[in-house]
Amino acid sequence: MSLLRKIVTALRGGASEVGEAIVDSQALRILDQEIRDADNNLIDARNQLVKIMAKHKTAQQRITEFDKTIGDWEQKAIAALDKGEEGLAHECAARIADLTNQRDSEQALADQFGASVATLTATVSKTEAQIKGLKQQVDLVKARESVQRAQVSAASATGGANGSLETAVGSLDRIKKRQSERAAELEAAAELAGKADGSDLEARLKSAGIGASNSGADDVLARLKAKAAKPAE
Repeated sequence: MSLLRKIVTALRGGASEVGEAIVDSQALRILDQEIRDADNNLIDARNQLVKIMAKHKTAQQRITEFDKTIGDWEQKAIAALDKGEEGLAHECAARIADLTNQRDSEQALADQFGASVATLTATVSKTEAQIKGLKQQVDLVKARESVQRAQVSAASATGGANGSLETAVGSLDRIKKRQSERAAELEAAAELAGKADGSDLEARLKSAGIGASNSGADDVLARLKAKAAKPAE
């Protein structure tokens, strides 16, 4: 059982290493998806904030309406008292008390909405800043990744870290060698052709100063001067 337990533990360790390797190889892709998820959550938070802000605004409007209505009933109560209508004034007072209670309840609700708006606004602003900073860091990481890939490619080209590049360099050397051999073959063929038609022999005689040579203008002029200086027989 002890050996079996060790084998199972080794397999679990191997699976963990494979999982970590997959996560590392896909790190940037996973990070991009996590940022997209954060953006989506932030959009949802903004939408909720907008709804709460709307409810807060509506509650404040109702409070304003309650205050206006209460003010109207207070004027009516005062007018009833001025005319000695105590009963009417009492009914107005009861109406005012009911409206005041409703207004106070609405005020409490508006205060809750206001506190939620303040909290969510701060949270959304903080999250926006965090996501913005994270995106900037990801851009830097991607840029560094691109630079490192370029460095690896350069090292492969100069140091042979990549087998395919070594093969390419070897192919280039073989092409150069084949071209040199072909040039030598062409030169040898030309030499053989010269020997066959006698031009090679004539070239070697001319090089040794033997045989006919083409006279240049200077040679002709020298011969004429020598002829002119020779006394007539």
